[in-house]
Amino acid sequence: MSIRRFFGRSANSLLKPLNLELVPIELDFDARLESPTHLRRMIDTLARDAHEWLRTQSIIESAREFDVRHEVESFFSDYLRSPFRKARGGSRFGNLLWLNLLAKAASPSLIVDSGTYTGASAWALARGASDAKIVSFDIDSSRIALRIPRVEYVEADGTTYDFSNFSTAPKMVYFDDHLDQGRRLFEASQRKIDLAIFDDDFSILTFASMAHGGDALPKISFILDESLSDGEAIVWSAGGRKYEWKVDIQKIEQLRSLIDRQARLPNIAASVGFYQLPYRLVKVAH
Repeated sequence: MSIRRFFGRSANSLLKPLNLELVPIELDFDARLESPTHLRRMIDTLARDAHEWLRTQSIIESAREFDVRHEVESFFSDYLRSPFRKARGGSRFGNLLWLNLLAKAASPSLIVDSGTYTGASAWALARGASDAKIVSFDIDSSRIALRIPRVEYVEADGTTYDFSNFSTAPKMVYFDDHLDQGRRLFEASQRKIDLAIFDDDFSILTFASMAHGGDALPKISFILDESLSDGEAIVWSAGGRKYEWKVDIQKIEQLRSLIDRQARLPNIAASVGFYQLPYRLVKVAH
């Protein structure tokens, strides 16, 4: 038995009564293909799936055409050298690749990144949209692992920013801030933002782990769920506490009117063995 494993088991025996345990830090692609033929097949599969969705989608109007395979291959290479490969917390390879591809396809003049965390989303968005103004917001900027020179990092909520200079320019926002997605949708509409990308958009049947006590509700999936009835209570438990969120159907319908078109992005990283709930892309009605 290795020294690392011995100390890990010893520590876990002490932590077990607290329902805690140490787990090894695993990085995306710590185990990965090296044979050129099979690596090309992996890149080809990722590029084919992404290209098919971009080719058939109707949410990004006047989407820019580009060499998707080249973009996927170069992104994969850059991702391996990045500090964003950890498997816990933040977005993983597949979702970050989508941010890169969506930014490149949409070619917005302004990108708002709401929830900087380690800076992975800002990196991916900046990589895809080389000419865009990018502003990344978080109330705590101490965890940023890499700062991109042309990204403006703001230690505050995005609602504090003056968007008036971008009133007619195409705008995109990425929300990964664990707040009420209905509220964020409304704010995007008020600021004339064209495209909104939502992370952690869980359905009612699977959302509880990311409900944050109800502060992150409603999700976009809730707004789209036509089975909900007024006053209906959604009840869940977490951390030994019980929580409840009640449906306000009038508010839900108002928010639904702000969604022009929407789609759940495909999980293109499934072919390489990674899963993270795919983003929700919304064309926002103003």
